[in-house]
Amino acid sequence: MEFDIYTLVENDEIECKEALGGLPKDLWETYSAFANSNGGTLFLGIKEKSAKFFFTGVKDEENIIKDLWDNLNNPKKVSANILGNNSIEILTIEGAKVIKINVPKADRKARPVYIGENPFNESKHSGTFRRNYSGDYKCSKEEIKRMIADQLDESQDSLILQDFDIDDLNQDTIDGFRNRLRALKPYHPWIALDDKTFLYKLGAYDKDRKLGKEGITAAGLLMFGEERSITDEFPNYFLDYREKISEEVRWDYRLISSDGTWSGNIFDFYFKIINKITDNLNVPFRTINGIRQEDTRVHEAVREAVANALIHADYRLPRGIVIEKGKTYFKVSNPGNLRITREEALKGGISDPRNQNIFKMFNLLGIGERAGSGLENIQLAWKEQQWIAPDLEESYGPDRIILTLRTVSMLPKESVDLLKAILKEQYIKLSKDEVMALVTAAQEEYVTNNRLQQLLDTHAINSNKILSTLVDKGYLKADGIGRGTKYYLSEIFNNNYLLWNENDKNQNNDKRFSNEEKLIINYINNNKFITNLIARNELGFSKTTASRLFNRLIKKGVIVRIGSGSKIKYIINES
Repeated sequence: MEFDIYTLVENDEIECKEALGGLPKDLWETYSAFANSNGGTLFLGIKEKSAKFFFTGVKDEENIIKDLWDNLNNPKKVSANILGNNSIEILTIEGAKVIKINVPKADRKARPVYIGENPFNESKHSGTFRRNYSGDYKCSKEEIKRMIADQLDESQDSLILQDFDIDDLNQDTIDGFRNRLRALKPYHPWIALDDKTFLYKLGAYDKDRKLGKEGITAAGLLMFGEERSITDEFPNYFLDYREKISEEVRWDYRLISSDGTWSGNIFDFYFKIINKITDNLNVPFRTINGIRQEDTRVHEAVREAVANALIHADYRLPRGIVIEKGKTYFKVSNPGNLRITREEALKGGISDPRNQNIFKMFNLLGIGERAGSGLENIQLAWKEQQWIAPDLEESYGPDRIILTLRTVSMLPKESVDLLKAILKEQYIKLSKDEVMALVTAAQEEYVTNNRLQQLLDTHAINSNKILSTLVDKGYLKADGIGRGTKYYLSEIFNNNYLLWNENDKNQNNDKRFSNEEKLIINYINNNKFITNLIARNELGFSKTTASRLFNRLIKKGVIVRIGSGSKIKYIINES
């Protein structure tokens, strides 16, 4: 096996452990963490010291593997064995034996995977773990409870709610749903039903025949309820839509569920924002049978992203659903974790909605994914436009999914021209993947291993190799150690940026500034410097917008960039 140890970097999907003394004790924390996160690869026989790796090998590898299987199959040691026969390999590298263990993400019915016999055990080497950029961490009680809730076959939104009744629902919303169904399917048999029967058919009202009780369901309350009633059952419930197009104000438009001017439920939220979020999309029209279609695949993809957030959200978790529309991006985030792996979600074909009744109701109106095709369709729409690939991020503590859709070219001409002008003849020696990594660092301020994996549809070891090679060439500078490493453009680009602009014969010499640029200039004049973080927190820019504005002002010769990595600052150009 070809294995370059010099390009190896620990991240949230790779872990190395020395195992000269046998099976490492902390292996089980990583096994639990990988299983409860997005899976990963564990190497036994590789030592890490000061972000460098060394082959130490293992002794008596067969006995270590036997010990591993014995513990995996011991319910007193670990709650579940999720490895298969092909999950463990013995590698011979530079004369040393290394054990490679591929740990998949556990099926939601097996999560949490924990050490010992109690998932809530708080002792150091027992209990439930997860993985983030800083390594394995002990899960909170709330995280464990949400994993246990996800185990159930019964949909989370099918629960019949105590002490709630139809009076807690908004009649206008019920009528609105019925009218939309009538417009779409005029002869549907449910349209003429009375409200209670209609809601029962939808899954918004239910009967427990064994216990002899009936009432509105969680789905019914979320879909048709009044915001005040919804928060009685779901205290963390919150819906937030934001538009950030101009730079003069913090938000050009904002709609929140708690403002008291409308119902605040998810059905009305969807239809209040869906035309606004897809308005003014700068994409070519489709022509079908010679007829121009106002609706494009990109419009469909954006609607899919919004519907997916509402369908898959865990409404008992904090921070609510936030949907943001910017000049060159859409960002959709919702509470809850992925019930399948990130790769399965991006590939499509598997559907496992957390809220099956909400999914059913939206589907009845022709809204929402079919057979797990949601993210796959979104990726296809973005690929057709040659826009940069969607960025799907999953974070924990609390669980949250963030989907960022950037409406910018996969390889923007400005960024490619920068690379060509500064690197000159060295540019043609770069691979396509290396160009993508450098362009992403220029466009998004930095690039990470996970982000590059998504852009290139590759695995962690390959993306590690690309990033490490660019660091060795002096084109990227790593900031951080191990799993949390971010890669920024190196000083080569910072020092040559102004020279490139002076030689750009096509440069627009117009020194007039936009209002956004004036905000940045005024801030620097008053505070001596600005950073991307300051621009986001104090001026309300997105990360991408801030980077674009900084680059534009550098190109105009007004500001210069100093420092590197996370210490980059922008100051007035005094020369």
